[in-house]
Formats: sequence, structure tokens, C-alpha cells
Amino acid sequence: MIVNVVDLREKQYRWKSILAVVESAAKNNVADDADVTEAALGVEIDYAEREDISVRDAFIWAEQVQGKVTLYLYDKDKGK
Repeated sequence: MIVNVVDLREKQYRWKSILAVVESAAKNNVADDADVTEAALGVEIDYAEREDISVRDAFIWAEQVQGKVTLYLYDKDKGK
């Protein structure tokens, strides 16, 4: 389940092919003014990425990942 999205693309109108990364939303608990999320019971994703994916498909993919995640969007050619 996506609980947050961070768009780090410099080319924000490119949507056909990007780099998408999901990380556990619990990693953001230490950020100032963060809403705190509890780790879920069972298996939860720590980190995963998909390259050469559309913005739409990135959201669909991230929503299907088990646990609460933050979705990061990057330019395909920029990397993390």
C-alpha cells in the first residue's frame, strides 16, 4: 500500500519510462514532521526498484507491494 510519494524527477513531464523505487514507509519515521507508521506483521518490503516503467505502472506495482511503502520516482537516465 502506497502511503507516500516522492517525485525526484527533473523531467517531471516524462511519464513513459522512469525509474521507480519502493521502500518501507517505516524508514521515514525519523524524518521531521513525519506521520509515523508501524511495521506490519509478516513479510514487508525493504527496498525494490523497477527501471523503464511508466508512471502509471509504477503506481500499480507499488500498490501491490505488501506493507506500507513510499514510492520514489526518478528520471530513467538519472538513477538514485
